Amino acid sequence: MQPWVEKYRPARLDDVQAQQESVAALRSCLRAGSNMPHLLFFGPAGTGKTSSILALARDLFGPDFLKTRVKELNASDDRGIEVVRQKVKTFARGSVSSLTSRVQSDGRIYPLPAFKLIILDEADALLPDAQAALRRMMEDFSDVTRFCILCNYVSRIIDPISSRCAKFRFKPVDRECLASRVGFIATQEGLTLSEEAINGLSAASKGDLRTAITLLQTAVRAKGADLRGETFVDLAGLVPTAVMQSLTEVLCRGHFSEIFPATKRVLAKGYSALQVVGQIRDYLVSPECALPTLQRALLCTRVSLVEKRLLDRADEMLQLLDLTSAFALPATI
Repeated sequence: MQPWVEKYRPARLDDVQAQQESVAALRSCLRAGSNMPHLLFFGPAGTGKTSSILALARDLFGPDFLKTRVKELNASDDRGIEVVRQKVKTFARGSVSSLTSRVQSDGRIYPLPAFKLIILDEADALLPDAQAALRRMMEDFSDVTRFCILCNYVSRIIDPISSRCAKFRFKPVDRECLASRVGFIATQEGLTLSEEAINGLSAASKGDLRTAITLLQTAVRAKGADLRGETFVDLAGLVPTAVMQSLTEVLCRGHFSEIFPATKRVLAKGYSALQVVGQIRDYLVSPECALPTLQRALLCTRVSLVEKRLLDRADEMLQLLDLTSAFALPATI
């Protein structure tokens, strides 16, 4: 079965439903043709960065020239300077013939500007020396090549690259756009979805449309085409609301004699400590949390430390207990 994230990836800019401000600006780039600048897309995963630039590339070059004019690389595969020198430079330095707009194999006319396009995904994974080399290539080959830099964290892109690009921020996909796209896919696949199921899918994906579509396909494989009662919590690996509510009630009472066994019970059910910590963080910053502001701030600081240790493969029980036991401490600076 083909992954639905690829099967239903937008083919043209007109098919991109979310990120309307960025898409409108990209349509201006499409009209500009040869005057299109280097591009920098940044924002959370699954918000349409790759889909948007691929759709723009198809609208620029058409099906006949897409493979020869566009090169897509993932910087996380090789973060060093060699990937820039060998893969990027080789493609960027080659010239292209100047062709006027013409009818292609699908019967449409495309702008076909006289440059190539390099799409560098997850560019924030590139090491500083590789980014410096990339900056030089953006200068040297700007007459024949345009670069589109995709990243999650724009702060990890060096200023010389950032200043040479037109920047587009991609926001988490809102519920309306997610429901529209998921509803379209459900119609195409003959699925039955309820409003409750769509709400659960939106909550589980947290604005990540790629995750939402993947969860939907996984649910179909696991439970069939009727998903009216599906909440998607288990499929997303989330801790159920009832379990988290029970834990947070114990934490807010602040008695260590209750916190210790409650923490052990949550981990004994097989939930990831990192997921539990993330949902405790979400609770701390939500309006439902009744703890004093100072205590919430101190606990959020502890959350960041515990998350770092868990990512460094520290013991899950010890780290989760380090966080939950902090609820029993007085809120002092």
